[in-house]
Amino acid sequence: MLTGDSLRGDYREIIGKSSQIFDVLQQIENLADTPLRVVVYGETGTGKDLIARALHENSGRSGEMVSVNCAAIQENLLESELFGHEKGAFTSANTRHIGRFERAHKGTLFLDEITEMPLSMQPKLLRAIETGEIERVGGEKLIAMDVRIVAATNRDLAQAVKDGLFREDLYYRLNMASVSLPTLSERLEDIEDLVVYFLEKHRLSCASGVSEIAPSTLALLKSYSWPGNVRELENAIERASCFAKGEILLPEHLPEEIRMCQKRPVNSLKELLTSENEQEMSFPFGTTLEAVEETFICKTLAWLDGNRTKTANMLGIGIRTLQRKLNRYGF
Repeated sequence: MLTGDSLRGDYREIIGKSSQIFDVLQQIENLADTPLRVVVYGETGTGKDLIARALHENSGRSGEMVSVNCAAIQENLLESELFGHEKGAFTSANTRHIGRFERAHKGTLFLDEITEMPLSMQPKLLRAIETGEIERVGGEKLIAMDVRIVAATNRDLAQAVKDGLFREDLYYRLNMASVSLPTLSERLEDIEDLVVYFLEKHRLSCASGVSEIAPSTLALLKSYSWPGNVRELENAIERASCFAKGEILLPEHLPEEIRMCQKRPVNSLKELLTSENEQEMSFPFGTTLEAVEETFICKTLAWLDGNRTKTANMLGIGIRTLQRKLNRYGF
């Protein structure tokens, strides 16, 4: 677990010592005790909910953190879940229901998978943010709310606006500040600390006596691509804990997809080039440098099956730099 003299908050649930995690914690430190709305960006399984929790718990707000998964609630029920309803508001409304906004008064409302919120619901959320007031379904009274909103998404929210899936005005209201989470493959040095943490977390439920990680196991874990990120790692370690009989975590205890991952990786652009795609990288005289760069980046991305992290590493640029360029190209 990373602790440093420059960090004053409590981040005990965020495991890791990598520079990427330290950067995230510094962002939380700067944002936690502000009223700013924050969007947390990150692939599935990177721990966006933990970041939201850290922002709330280090904010000094007296209320609770209330979570809403915008993809998990049916469209016709989402308004009632967010704003509540009065008795008799609709056929099955037998009692008054207090919504998540009211429950989060003086606290934080965490809107997970915000890009999945239906377009029909977005103007109502925008109005609540702009006015600081809500109205229960079937109600006639406006209720003042003091709620700090943290949203999260595994998609590019700006691109969702371009695609017509998300309102631009709501995007600017929510995206006052942002935190971008690294993938697990971008912070491989944290894997050992994470494994130790998950072994301890699942020790009782799995009746596990594992207290040591074999070097070969650690090497195998670091060679895997982790498409499911930290969540996939936790699942793998929980499973391994239940199968391990001794005190040492061995490769044989890991899921098959991880044990089978030791294939020779592609380490350079030269290894990617075949006679066919080499021809694709030939440019006529007079082609601008910008056009060459765009073609080079887009072709590399295609050859690596759309994996942006691998593409950035292969090209020797940062993932944010790659994202900015792709946005400019219309990706």
